[in-house]
Amino acid sequence: MSENQQPQQGPIKTSVEAPESWQRVVKIEVAREMFDKEYSQLLKKATKKHQKPGFRKGRTPRAMVEREIGDMIRMEATEELIKQAWMIGLLENKLQPLTDPALENFKFEDEGPMTFDLMVEIRPEVTAEIYEGIAVKQREVKVEDKDVQEVLERLQESKATFVKVDRQAQKDDQVLLDLVPQAWDGEPDSGKRIDDQRLIVGGEGNLEAFNEGLLGMSAGEEKEISVAYPDEHPNENLKGQTVAFQCIVKEIAAKVVPELNDELAASVADGKSLEELRTEVQADLEKEADRRVSQEMDQQILAAVVAGNELDLPPSMVKNYLESGIEELHRRNLQTGRPNSEEEDAEYREVGKPHAETALKGMLLLESIRAKEEIKVTDEDVDDRIEEIALENSFDVDQYREFVNSGEEKQRLEYDLMERRTYDFLMSRAEVTTVPADTDIFAKEEK
Repeated sequence: MSENQQPQQGPIKTSVEAPESWQRVVKIEVAREMFDKEYSQLLKKATKKHQKPGFRKGRTPRAMVEREIGDMIRMEATEELIKQAWMIGLLENKLQPLTDPALENFKFEDEGPMTFDLMVEIRPEVTAEIYEGIAVKQREVKVEDKDVQEVLERLQESKATFVKVDRQAQKDDQVLLDLVPQAWDGEPDSGKRIDDQRLIVGGEGNLEAFNEGLLGMSAGEEKEISVAYPDEHPNENLKGQTVAFQCIVKEIAAKVVPELNDELAASVADGKSLEELRTEVQADLEKEADRRVSQEMDQQILAAVVAGNELDLPPSMVKNYLESGIEELHRRNLQTGRPNSEEEDAEYREVGKPHAETALKGMLLLESIRAKEEIKVTDEDVDDRIEEIALENSFDVDQYREFVNSGEEKQRLEYDLMERRTYDFLMSRAEVTTVPADTDIFAKEEK
């Protein structure tokens, strides 16, 4: 090509504008000649297939075919050229869209080129700038004797037994009874009788009507208890309904909690003494407190990075994040027999939006920091983590390694390691202040 020659302009010209960091508008111009060519080819194909009374198939005059289906062919030609132009726009401008293109500003007069815009959302290019010197509060890890005692008492409760007694039911007693719901005519519905139900009087999972009604009853006694089911009850047939049950008490059993001693400790902790169990519980509580403190510090880091770096998110990223959460909500509802509702979905979107935005901004900004600071994870790092997890959980190392490498688990482990290293890097650059164990880290400061 000589110096005076200009590069040839193709029949489809594209350019890109960026109204937002997450938005691209591909402006397209298609030459009239290209449309005419596409239209002519489609009309020719249509004429060959066209069949009209009085003419053999494919012999209908072209002008007649054009009068009958010309508008439809013009629409087909336009749609085909928009598809072609979009692919050219993607390749020439190296776009990686998050959404399908939206057609805007379409213009095609009797003369001149066809012009239109195709708008898409893209993953924004993010460069984190402010992430060093973050102020972080680290709560002291403090486990008190009463915390250990509460755990031991829960272990006591877990070993409690129930012994049959000849007296009226008291709080925490176990009542064995038959339940017969009332039918529509007010008579007991024996076909729906529920035999041998066991209820703990005063139990948190019970409806209050049963807790109150069973109190003071004795074996062999019958009593009608009316239960008003709340509007949010998961069973559609019971939601908001009041149902009377004939309750036939068959047995009262008192709860017997074993003494907290070496014998109890041995039964729950592989033969350990009570003092050894107490020490083990103390260590577990300290480990859990360490984990919570670490999570709090990570949350402070993430919040500061998000607050310190301006970033606009594509609406589609936020929408997809929330829809993924709603799908998970629906799966849980299905497992528990709880119905889905549009109201609940709408509330989830509204309440969850701030969290979604923070999580997505954090993800993009942490990725930027990793790239900028060249934070990496090697295959050896992942393998070391596999061995560590296997030893922590008493897994066979080779079997667990095979499991991790057979699916997506390796990618998850790699991502977790990468994220951990990013937080550790940011923490090494942070200004950490130790505060008392009872400090509310996330309390808003009064102005």
